[in-house]
Parts: sequence; C-alpha cells; structure tokens
Amino acid sequence: MSTLNVQLFTEKSSELANHIVSSHFENDSNLKNRFRAQGKQLCYENAIFHLKFLAEALTMDLPDMYTNYILWAAAMLKSRNIPEADLYHNLEYLQQAIQEILGSQYSAATKEYVTAAKRQLKDSREVSISHITDDNPLKEEAVVYLNYLLEGKRREATLMITELIQQGVSIKDIYEFIFQASQYEVGRLWQCNKITVAHEHYCTAATQQIMSGLYHHIFSTNRKGNTLVACSITGELHELGIRMVSDFFEMDGWDTYYLGANMPEKQLQEALNEYKADLLALSVSLPIHVSKAVSLIKKIRENEDFTDLKIMVGGYPFLSNPELWKKVGADAFAENANQAVSRANELVNP
Repeated sequence: MSTLNVQLFTEKSSELANHIVSSHFENDSNLKNRFRAQGKQLCYENAIFHLKFLAEALTMDLPDMYTNYILWAAAMLKSRNIPEADLYHNLEYLQQAIQEILGSQYSAATKEYVTAAKRQLKDSREVSISHITDDNPLKEEAVVYLNYLLEGKRREATLMITELIQQGVSIKDIYEFIFQASQYEVGRLWQCNKITVAHEHYCTAATQQIMSGLYHHIFSTNRKGNTLVACSITGELHELGIRMVSDFFEMDGWDTYYLGANMPEKQLQEALNEYKADLLALSVSLPIHVSKAVSLIKKIRENEDFTDLKIMVGGYPFLSNPELWKKVGADAFAENANQAVSRANELVNP
C-alpha cells in the first residue's frame, strides 16, 4: 500500500458511502420496503464505518483486521434482525464504488481485503458465548454483580464488593474475575442487542466509581522504584481497561501516573519526561486507531529523552492480531493486567 494514498479513503468517504448506499437500494427492492429515510441514513453510517476500518487495515497491511471487523459487524447486525446477506452485498457495492470513484489501482489493492471478508462471512457460524465462563473462580459473584448493574443497583453492587474484600478476596481477583469479566460481557450483550447503550455506559461508570472506592487498598503497597505512565491513544474514549492495568502496577509497587483516555501526543511526551517514566502502557480499543499508535511510538523513539523508555501496548486490536504489537513498534504486548505487570518487570528489571 506504500504507493497508494490511503488518506484518499477519508477524503472520499462521503462520496464512496453515498455510492454504496445508492447501489444497494437500487438493486434490492426489499431495502426500500424495510427501510425509510432513517434506515437509509443508518446504511450510510455503516458504509462510513466499513470504509474507515478498510483504510486502517490497508494502512497496517493486515487483511485479518478488516475481516475481524466484518465478522463483528455481522453478529451485531444479525442480532438486530438485519440479514447477513445485506452485509455481504454491501461489501460487493463497496468494491464497485472503489473501482468507479478511486480507480483500478485502489480496487486491485482492496480486493484481497474485501474478498477475504466476504469468504469468512459466508463460512462463519457465529456462536455467542458469555465472557463469564465456568472456569472463572468468581463466576457466581460476577453474574450477581453484573445483574445488579444491569438493574441499576449500584449500591447493592458496591456492598457486594465490600463484603468480598472483608471475606479475604484479593483486589486483583475482584478486578480480573468480576470487573473485567463483567465489562467484557456488557460489550457482548450490547453487540447481541440484549442491552442498550445506556446500560453499557451505566455499567462502565458504576464500575469506575466502585474501583475508586478501593484505592485505599491499592496504594498500600511498598514501592519498588519503577515508574509507569498509562493512557489511551488520542481519539479513544474507552479507558476502564487501561485504568485497571494501571492499578495492577500500583499494587505491584510501581509509581503510576494514569492519564486517562484521549491523551494528546504532545502532552503525553511532556508527562513522560516530567515523571521520568520507565514504561509507557498504551491502550488501543478500536482498530481504526492503530495507525495513531504507530505514529506516536515513532515520535517517541525519535526523541533522545526517551532512549531507555519501554513501550507496552494492549487492547482489542492486539488480541485479535497477535503480531500487531511488533508492527506498531512496541517492546511488548499484554493480554491482561497480570501479564502486563509480569512482562513489564522483565523489560525494566531484566
């Protein structure tokens, strides 16, 4: 893709999306019967997302990144009674739009990505499995906790966590087996159309508040002399996962500086310098933001002030593409908070 201007996808996204939607509605009379003006706008928005994810996959030279997104979208749409065939045909119209608007060079470059996604879409048999699994040692508690939140009972959820701590359950286990498992399950329930966006936001906000009430337990660990700066990449609004990671480092004795979500690059570099960080933990939740991590890490590597700084990445794109962390220029990747602490200690204290 080095010979193509991927930015052109962004510049032409509206024109491409309109072409895709027009072609789809012109060739499928059922769409006209099923969707009115509001539905047509939704189709346009979906086309924009398809193009964003395709552009990012092209930038990173990762066809699987686009395929994974399409499979996720298929499951989400299916739960909302939108036939899988709609998405399949939409991909065909997407390829046609690229050919007609961007030309044969772009069409040839994107064909592999779109064809792979269509093939997987045709072969996939999506099975929705709960993230609160039987091997979770706190499965029963996680289910109860999640039900409390879905019912809007934050007080009851808080009291339950307090009682578990009094019973001797470790903060780390509560984070991993209750907070993390329930948050993953919230995401799955939204994808499957079992809960609303309001439910999802409430569950996340409630968990953040409950975590804040546990900080007097977290900050009691002896210090070990290592410093972590943790944040989410610019444009990311998801922060609960990286906040959990930061707390695990704090419990391990690191001095931590959690900077939150949507962290501007300039201010991040200033913080890394001010706090004399040994490690940057960077979270990326959406695949469309991976190239931002590439750009950021490159700038940090070029700064002589950060010669000894180690960089660790995490988040959904790296879970679904195991070698992606190498492509972005990081020193390591961690699947969860426990693994992040273990690998960080190996990097900084070899």
